Amino acid sequence: MKTEAIPGGVMRPAPCSYGLSKLSFRGPRRPTDGRYIAFLGGSETFGRYIPKPFPDLIETAIGEICVNLGNQSAGPDVFLHDTAIQSLCHDAAATVIQIPAATNLSNPFYKVHPRRNDRFIAPTEKLVALFPEQDFAEVAFTGHLITRLRAIDDQRFTIVLEQLCKTWVRRMITLIGKCTGPTFLLWLAARAPQDTSAGIHPSNHPVFVTRPMVEALRPYVSDLIEVVAKRGDTTGMQFPPLEALAAQDMLGLDAHKAAAKALRTPLLYALGN
Repeated sequence: MKTEAIPGGVMRPAPCSYGLSKLSFRGPRRPTDGRYIAFLGGSETFGRYIPKPFPDLIETAIGEICVNLGNQSAGPDVFLHDTAIQSLCHDAAATVIQIPAATNLSNPFYKVHPRRNDRFIAPTEKLVALFPEQDFAEVAFTGHLITRLRAIDDQRFTIVLEQLCKTWVRRMITLIGKCTGPTFLLWLAARAPQDTSAGIHPSNHPVFVTRPMVEALRPYVSDLIEVVAKRGDTTGMQFPPLEALAAQDMLGLDAHKAAAKALRTPLLYALGN
């Protein structure tokens, strides 16, 4: 794997791009002129600090080209704004979509950056009217926004949350519709879909996504693969000392191995192997 060195001898994969896409993905670039499996997702799919994230493990296990299109903190919007990525999904023999959070998407109450979906751009008039006491100029990220709104008035925030969840389901159905081959949803998190007790802490990723929301997508995909793994074990992860806390908030090597194992048989069956 082509890498670049950073202080402390930590490996960092060199970035790559595909076609006319403006997005940067984890390298090395995989060939897309033959049969391949596309992997859409966020930070876990990208595999920051992970020497071999689950798309790489699957490629080794089944001998099929696996194109890692993971984008850190991505919601569905980042892929729906990129026609080059949609073209890759259209041509893929199969597609795996890691289920994203429900916060990182534009909705009736606020807009997010089209390529950095965790970045808050602006409120809509509806949000300003609902939370007139909030100074939105102070907010830069969706997580910060959600925390502030809930602290002001949790009851008013439920109005925002209802729209977030409805928009997420519609947007995910649209994204799935861009894939013509067998499509699999991957739940890769430290909790099960029905467990929402941890609030908006990273351990509750994908934030605000519930079992009913996931089940609403089931009719549109070939299968739903669920992998629940613990965070905090950094064994085998590679990161600079100053990023140790960030690494602890991510799923480790065992989670990636479990995801690869869970996806192996469904993908082989879908590809006719």
